[in-house]
Amino acid sequence: MPINVFPWPPVGAVGAEWTLDAPTARLRSMLTGRDQIQASQRRRRVATVQVSALAAGRMGAGYCEMLKQLLDGGIHAVRLQSSPINWWLDELERRGGAYNSSGLAWRAGSGPDPLAWQTAGGQPLTIYVGTVITGGAPTSAGLWGYLPISGAPANTLVARPGDFIRIYDLGDASSWEVARIVRPARTNGNGNVTLKLDRVPTISGGRVNLAGQDEAVFRVDGGLPRAVQPVSGDWAYTWNFREVFADEVGGFTERPGTWT
Repeated sequence: MPINVFPWPPVGAVGAEWTLDAPTARLRSMLTGRDQIQASQRRRRVATVQVSALAAGRMGAGYCEMLKQLLDGGIHAVRLQSSPINWWLDELERRGGAYNSSGLAWRAGSGPDPLAWQTAGGQPLTIYVGTVITGGAPTSAGLWGYLPISGAPANTLVARPGDFIRIYDLGDASSWEVARIVRPARTNGNGNVTLKLDRVPTISGGRVNLAGQDEAVFRVDGGLPRAVQPVSGDWAYTWNFREVFADEVGGFTERPGTWT
């Protein structure tokens, strides 16, 4: 039976971690005496989020208590996006329009249908907000993937090791993939650089957002958090999560719009 997957509420986070857990087993050969280490379970993402009770209009505690009720003791799950590397130092700039773009949703008056802008050749015309950074053809060498990009700010450090990028198919914005930066990326005078990635992307010639976040579905790891309210000052809920896969629980039922 599928479990419900709720979006993360709009709370104020004061601390976060996003990392991987890859359990291994160590074996010793009876013949050679050599140690062998191999994966013993699926690799999973694990996350921790510390939520301020008083941030976001003093709604943090209420959102946390409501989320606890919705998760029903930990049966159901929540969809999370990764916390950035160098969160408060670099992320505000990285999320700006110089590093990312998004499609502009035109509407015909008050109607529900978007305006059908087209090129002279009759193809759909999409207008973007922000700088459109374009990826070239991905390549591979050894363990790594490489993606040339153009259109980024010139002579600028645009990505650091551990940053996530998100690559969108230009023909279908709902088709995207995430990759992670392996080495620092500094553009040349024309705004070009080749990104070294932890995997080989499958989208060629896509639109690249340099502040893309990783994303996964999680169940609470351990008990649901409790937090004691003091007589004055802020307090916090500490949520610990472990990734869960759809094939382990009979599927996911997404619950968008929970907090609107």
